Amino acid sequence: MNNSSAYDEQIYSMYVEEHMAMNKIAKELNISVGKVYNRLKFMNITSKAIKDYPTSEKVISHITALGRARKGRKVSAETKAKQSQAMFKGGIGHKKIRNDGYVSIYFPEHPKSNKDGYIMEHILVMECSIGRHLNDDEVVHHKNHNRADNRLKNLQLMTFKEHAALHMKERYEKRRNDISTK
Repeated sequence: MNNSSAYDEQIYSMYVEEHMAMNKIAKELNISVGKVYNRLKFMNITSKAIKDYPTSEKVISHITALGRARKGRKVSAETKAKQSQAMFKGGIGHKKIRNDGYVSIYFPEHPKSNKDGYIMEHILVMECSIGRHLNDDEVVHHKNHNRADNRLKNLQLMTFKEHAALHMKERYEKRRNDISTK
């Protein structure tokens, strides 16, 4: 009997019957978590999700205390709306604001959507306006430089070359103004 299979019965008992986590099994048997995982995989036992483990008494008491602390408090309509929005998981048309300030919309069927299924809102607004998808050399410029302002009157369709030239000109003007004010 090889060394790996010597642990199989113990691992099976601890993981399946006692509902222990892999890291606790590894610690108790003094082996790596990877070895536990590989032995479970060898035995055709699928990994459990966090929700499959029983909730600890500590977590239950914490949740109960939070509930008691908030019981009876009045919540404004604005807070209710925020909570409702936070619970919304998404779907076609679900919006999110990226770290760089752009608004993206979940639309996985779009040919230019990213690997997560999102496309920039300003691109969709412009495509709806012109009645076709953007060409590869076309970009949408925000006139007021506010990346979240996707009103059609704030958007301008340009070629990549025109857009780069516009920003170069703006940077040049800004530098020139900064020098003249000193």
